[in-house]
Amino acid sequence: MTAQTLGLLAALAWPIPMIAALFLVVRTRTLKFRPIWAALSFVGVGAFWMDSATGRWGFIPLAVNLLGPGASAGFYKACVPVGALLVIALVLKVRRARAGS
Repeated sequence: MTAQTLGLLAALAWPIPMIAALFLVVRTRTLKFRPIWAALSFVGVGAFWMDSATGRWGFIPLAVNLLGPGASAGFYKACVPVGALLVIALVLKVRRARAGS
């Protein structure tokens, strides 16, 4: 796999956990503050970027992204979906507690 292919895969993969977290928040009726958790599921931390023409890449660790890292012509961008991972963990904890009751 070339660096450009890996950059494209990273750019296409980061929304998947965010959408999955939103789906879980919508489907979990017993979760309190659902609009806040839904918004938090779209928060990403860090930003990976890659220039598709040259293959040059970098990482910005302190970037906090709402709705992902954005888009620019000729660049692939991705972020770590920390908010989505936290929301998924919370929803699974709430569902396990409800199933155990």
